[in-house]
Amino acid sequence: MPLRHPIRLTAISAALLLSDAAIAQSPLRVENESRDAAAAFVGTENFMIGRIGRDCMPVLSRMETPQQFVRAWQKRNAKYYVATIKYMKQRLDEALAEGGTAKRDTVLTAYVTNLQRNGDAAAKDWLSRGEQKQACERAVATIESGAADITPKIRMFDELEAMADWAQRH
Repeated sequence: MPLRHPIRLTAISAALLLSDAAIAQSPLRVENESRDAAAAFVGTENFMIGRIGRDCMPVLSRMETPQQFVRAWQKRNAKYYVATIKYMKQRLDEALAEGGTAKRDTVLTAYVTNLQRNGDAAAKDWLSRGEQKQACERAVATIESGAADITPKIRMFDELEAMADWAQRH
């Protein structure tokens, strides 16, 4: 049977494809590439600072624990740290609803693997310059001075702000 209105069918097909794309990019979806990048940035910074704390507190004979050291950074950057936690919780809930525990676990594993790999590499880079004690002194002083805090100087500051704004609304 020949198609009587190929233009109409093409328009309908295009509308259906566009509606699928619109659903995938829907503002109702939690998953968002920009928020994924912002959450990965905050998670990586958090991991890196925790790793520096773990490696440096004993070397510097500091009494605080690595957890206390990283908590100080988390407190100074609470707006972004809390937004990351909120985003990732909702992102994992969305993955669970869409694909069950397998999809949730895949998203979580990818996130954690990425931030651990990048955070570990960044910490090693910070601590590889000079003798261990001097490298630790420099890294800890830099972090405690706020130089590792999230500020408008960071190249992805707009994405971090957008994630924080999203977290306040959701």
